[in-house]
Amino acid sequence: MTQLTRTALLLGIAGTLAAQGTLSFGEITAVTPATTPPTYVVNVILTTSGTAAGAQFDLNYDPTQLNVVVGLGPSATAASEQLSTVMLTASLSNPFCATTPCVQPQNNGPGQRVIITGCCSANQTSGTASVTANVMGDGSIATLTVQATATATTTGQKLTILPGYLGATTAGGQNVPAKAITLTLGAGSSDHGSTGILNLYPTYLVGGVYPSTSDSAPNFGSGSLTLNDLILELFAVNNVPGYAPACGSDRFDAMDTYPLDTATARGGAQNGTLNLNDLIVELFRVNKLPGYLTLPVRISAPYTCSSSVNPGTAGVTRQARTITQRETEATLVVGAAESTGSGQERVPVYVRGGRNLARVGVTFGLGDQQSQLRFQAASVAPSLVQDSQLGIVAAAWLQGLDVTAGQQFLLGYVTGPSGFAANLKVFGASASGLDDFREVGLDVSGASVARQ
Repeated sequence: MTQLTRTALLLGIAGTLAAQGTLSFGEITAVTPATTPPTYVVNVILTTSGTAAGAQFDLNYDPTQLNVVVGLGPSATAASEQLSTVMLTASLSNPFCATTPCVQPQNNGPGQRVIITGCCSANQTSGTASVTANVMGDGSIATLTVQATATATTTGQKLTILPGYLGATTAGGQNVPAKAITLTLGAGSSDHGSTGILNLYPTYLVGGVYPSTSDSAPNFGSGSLTLNDLILELFAVNNVPGYAPACGSDRFDAMDTYPLDTATARGGAQNGTLNLNDLIVELFRVNKLPGYLTLPVRISAPYTCSSSVNPGTAGVTRQARTITQRETEATLVVGAAESTGSGQERVPVYVRGGRNLARVGVTFGLGDQQSQLRFQAASVAPSLVQDSQLGIVAAAWLQGLDVTAGQQFLLGYVTGPSGFAANLKVFGASASGLDDFREVGLDVSGASVARQ
């Protein structure tokens, strides 16, 4: 009897606890083909631990600045939800207000009220019993297709979720009434501060970095991904002087493509480094490979990097410091210069295996920044190579190389005028597993001095 009483008491206490959740702005993606002005899809993310069967939020924006169409997100459509919206042009009451009359300020618009319910297309019950509603999963319950108007200003392209007009309900059931769920504004991938305000100007396309007039948005990118973006990514990943944007800047963040952006998480490593994985993602998106057709967009979120990871200043030292934190699994080796006659010489470039490595990708950038250099491939041609009269060679092998422990795999030769090897410098290099994106510990600390 005592045990039964305790159980009943605990259930009674649990029943009095108010259910809670959050609503936030999630991932932004670009609509393709690109429009003018650009069109974006913004995810609205609900988190209630899978208890909500209905939700409402009021979205404020200026219709002279933005055109907004609301649709159901995948976390709602999977539960056969229904959507209704009301344009907010005048004062509307808040149906989730706890008092009568409602003491919260009225929403005077403009914007839209969005109401999503899990009733009743699939689970309508018979007789006088209550309706059993579908429960939404956590995630994107609504998508906002947004385009700036032709007369939009840079200061007016804002979406705001009003904190006083959030609400949700549980499913209830037969003869069991639904319960209110208290919602608050949450931290989303596009609103880290839980402000409920999303400013769509300026935004930037992840990977879209060419052309540029500065490293701050919106002063770079064309609105689409092209080969020029891929080449700049190749140079930046390999720390080629003059091509790596300021660490932590908007343009640096646009090059930080991996890990991938998701509906609930901002992408990129956000640690002040770029590596081969970022280049691979860029390659896949430029070439529209399956699984990489979605083009994420980010809002500005610059951060400060320490001097040890500033690209463009530390060269190989930056790479070496990063790699010392991981096991050395392979080493980039620059061999001794070999004369080829006619006033030319070549320098071999190898990868030496610290252990057996299967299907790894490798990229490097090197040069003397003054000679006309060319790259001559060995047995396996690089997937991407850029050489020039500016004394720079950058190459990437993305088809998968097998490197044996203790042996050197010849990547190819850098050729140039006699004597150029004396000034040759490795700017940077990285490697990763192509099947799992695992970063491979590639040591380059001694690569620029192993020529004699």
